[in-house]
Amino acid sequence: MGHSVEQWTNSIMAQMPRGILWQRSASLDLHKYAAGYAPRLEAVEVSADSLLLEMRPETTQQLLDEWEEYLGLPECQVQNQTFESRRAAVVEKYHRKGGLQAWNIDKLGADLGFDIEVEEIFPHHCLRGCTYPLYEEKYRHLLRIRVKGITQAYATCLDDCLTPLVSQTAAILECTLNQFKLGGKYYEFIYEESV
Repeated sequence: MGHSVEQWTNSIMAQMPRGILWQRSASLDLHKYAAGYAPRLEAVEVSADSLLLEMRPETTQQLLDEWEEYLGLPECQVQNQTFESRRAAVVEKYHRKGGLQAWNIDKLGADLGFDIEVEEIFPHHCLRGCTYPLYEEKYRHLLRIRVKGITQAYATCLDDCLTPLVSQTAAILECTLNQFKLGGKYYEFIYEESV
């Protein structure tokens, strides 16, 4: 709700002293002098209004670099990130509550814009049913993460030499999740089509 140039000119003129030397006619030099400052004041007011949008990471446009520096982003050096993906990472980290439970990892992936499902693999013991699978020892410290909607995450032997080993979107997810995992725990990423 900014003021117009004319309103700023009138405001400046209202601050001038009264008297024969300070006449307020619009054709005199004093009025033109005040009118020369008014566009600057209007620009400052518009800039100040736009700063209201920069106070929250959800609406930031100009201060995204400062938000990233404040939050220690990017956590992963991924090339060619879009403005929206960078802002989504800022919003996610700003609102992150922490925790390494499966549901929290699920939420972290959803906040980054991925459809993931975290599967915890528990070892077999005598209280489990006979149909419970017998996993190898390596699965004791592993979380299986099923990522839906990304099918070509890794390069194959049929790809040419210019194909990246890991797609950019998969690299963002893997790097971010690997930043936040318990010591001695590992992730197994499985990429599948969304159903």
